[in-house]
Amino acid sequence: MNQKEQNEHSKDFNLRSKLIGIVSITFIAAIALAIIFGGFFFGMKGLFSILGITYASNQTLALFILACFAVGLIIDPLTKILSIILAKSLSLKKTALFAFILYFISNLITICFADYFMQSIYIPDILLVVISAFIELAFDNQPNREAA
Repeated sequence: MNQKEQNEHSKDFNLRSKLIGIVSITFIAAIALAIIFGGFFFGMKGLFSILGITYASNQTLALFILACFAVGLIIDPLTKILSIILAKSLSLKKTALFAFILYFISNLITICFADYFMQSIYIPDILLVVISAFIELAFDNQPNREAA
């Protein structure tokens, strides 16, 4: 085998190995996203079952979760910006209270938008507030406070 044939063979190998790498990474990312979405799906299915929220089918529930993600992609950055502005202008105690209220309202808006556009899911109004409160408490990312 001369040098030219060896270079062509190594180019094919490099292309093949790059393609295998890309496909492998894509496959791993797809599995990770499926696990995350599955966790949300079965978590919401259980929560809806416990709270008595009705929905037409599993596809409807999956669409509801995707709608919540889509609305959240728009509302969450705005909430973060407002939270940063509040943190710079208020004291620490007031900032924590206003941040909780701000995130509570943004979660409520997200769920209300998704519920409004999905006629095949029925969530009573009082449960919208309860679910939003639970979501905010569950995902509250305040740093651990050390004992003084």
